[in-house]
Amino acid sequence: MKNILYIITVFASSTMMAQNSKEAIQDHNQIKVDKKLLSRDIAELENFKSETSTYKINPANKQLLINSMAREIGQTEAKLARANVEILQSTREVGTDRREKRKNRRKYEGSNDDLKDMTRDRVNTRDDRRDKRDDKRDSEEVQNRLENQKALLANFKASNAKEVNILEKFILTMTADINETKEELVEDKGEVREDRRERRDDRRERRENL
Repeated sequence: MKNILYIITVFASSTMMAQNSKEAIQDHNQIKVDKKLLSRDIAELENFKSETSTYKINPANKQLLINSMAREIGQTEAKLARANVEILQSTREVGTDRREKRKNRRKYEGSNDDLKDMTRDRVNTRDDRRDKRDDKRDSEEVQNRLENQKALLANFKASNAKEVNILEKFILTMTADINETKEELVEDKGEVREDRRERRDDRRERRENL
């Protein structure tokens, strides 16, 4: 019976290590993606500002601005899709935490190691639930920005007047997008630190089970 319990414990520990390693890879990849998006979005914002300045003098480049706004909307739609994927990932992470907590409760005997495991489980669950809330909030913000951008583009297309005000509002949405990407980079780096801590805990638990 002890051998069976040992095998189950080692298998569960290995599964958790694999899950945490997968999350670490995802977080590192997300940092790379966010850095690329940030550089692209900053360049496109400056270009759109330049196009807007030209439009103020001569509105003949209206179609150019319409094309830029449509491109930006397409990119916002892609970001919304990624944000929804992140919600699914954080939901899975919360589910993994629940399974790990149940496993530790089943083998709980009151030792110092058991107490450490329970404390670690509470910290991991708290962090992953926070990440899920943040992901949902980010998705809602992107959705609201997308709807705002679409409305601004529709109004700009429909108007025959020189609608500089619409363009300035669109610039604000692009600026908000850049600021959110900067915030996400900070959050991603924080998650990488959490990943390191979780992997250290995994290695410690693995040694204890050997």
